Amino acid sequence: MNDNIIKIELSYFLDKYKNVESIPVNIKNKVDELEKNYNCFNSLYDPKMIWVKKNFVKKEKHLQQRNKVHVIIPDFEQSSVLKRKLLGLLNKLTIVNKNNIYNKITEIIGAEDNHKTFDIIWDYILLNDNILYSNILSFYDNTFIQNKINTKWNSYIQNKEWKPPAYIYDNNILFLKDDYDIYCEYIKWKKNIMNITTIWLRFKLDSIDILLNDIYNYIIEIIKENIVYKHILDIFLEQVFLILSTHKNINIINNIKNIDINNFNNSTKFIIYNILDLENK
Repeated sequence: MNDNIIKIELSYFLDKYKNVESIPVNIKNKVDELEKNYNCFNSLYDPKMIWVKKNFVKKEKHLQQRNKVHVIIPDFEQSSVLKRKLLGLLNKLTIVNKNNIYNKITEIIGAEDNHKTFDIIWDYILLNDNILYSNILSFYDNTFIQNKINTKWNSYIQNKEWKPPAYIYDNNILFLKDDYDIYCEYIKWKKNIMNITTIWLRFKLDSIDILLNDIYNYIIEIIKENIVYKHILDIFLEQVFLILSTHKNINIINNIKNIDINNFNNSTKFIIYNILDLENK
């Protein structure tokens, strides 16, 4: 492996980052536009990283709609009420109020159909990577949650649900010109994949080598295709790093050492070097 990357200390980078003061107007305007129209730019970057934070004024929006006639059709279906109730609690969950929210969620789990509450909570966890949410899975009866997790796991492995959707193959996400809808779908998929890998590390650690080997073999397939799939390759390398950070597999690390990285982008090389560093940790 050719080491042609110059590494810098994180403290040096952070010092430079903190001292960023002057931001070009065109960059500020572009970030404003992205934040206003695409939610994925609001949730993934802090204000300085995206150069500026958009000022959202609800008052103006309220004034524009004041004179309109609103017809509200309430949905009182039990499943919809349950979903709104659970999502309301999940949205409020923080480290500060977790005990209070956890108690309320536990009461709902005890009173409602476990399969319905599980599906709502599972879908929410896939879009939110905080351990506060995955902790909720332990509130279920152990036999029930193990059966649900095993069913999800078996489907994930057998159907290769970790593989990217067709649109990610069909579009070079990193070079799309102003097609941010596709980019945001890609970000959503990436977040989903990383979040579910974290769940498997927590609940299926004894079987995680199955997923690790599948992903590694897929990485090799991508490389052999000799097509620029950087946006796909990096995600799966990040998954390998995430898994190996919790569950070290020396065989996989050694195999990655033998990958020819000469034609890779530097950011891809960084991920690989981070993987190799795990050997001695």
